[in-house]
Amino acid sequence: MRKLTAALTLTFVPLLALGCSTSSGSGSVSKSDVQSKVSSFYKDKAHENAKSVSCDGDLPAKVDATQNCTATAADGQTWAVTTKVTKVDGKDVYYDINLTDDFVAPDDVASSVSNFYQQQVGSAPQSSTCNGLLRGATGSSIRCVVTEADGTRWGVTAKTTNVEGTKVNYDMIRDDQPMP
Repeated sequence: MRKLTAALTLTFVPLLALGCSTSSGSGSVSKSDVQSKVSSFYKDKAHENAKSVSCDGDLPAKVDATQNCTATAADGQTWAVTTKVTKVDGKDVYYDINLTDDFVAPDDVASSVSNFYQQQVGSAPQSSTCNGLLRGATGSSIRCVVTEADGTRWGVTAKTTNVEGTKVNYDMIRDDQPMP
């Protein structure tokens, strides 16, 4: 089989937020509660569990208070995450969680991979999935899997070639052989 390649451009999501709330009787949201919410947030965005999440400490129950966290992906990449209190209502603390690193979401990459595959092979795949976030930095990559109608699975690597403003340019390379 020949190696199929293509160059595509996607716009990255520079800041993605999730609103959370929790009850706090101590004047802060505990470090473990923040880490748990960040872990869930990362899984929702990356379609994979974080290997680990660490935060600097508790999140004070004060509007505009922030806490820095780091989510470590399954592949070892680290992602900066910031939490920021948006509202305090009695014992209820509302806060946003933001990935501060630039990335392309796995669903967006998977859609591009599916289109690329259809253009190269001539038929639409049964499915295309990617796990992990494609960092908006030259040289970053994620792996995707394309499943053909007959069940044959192919690995595809999406690799960032350069970033122009809010656009991430990346190449896609299909493996030479189908996956076992």
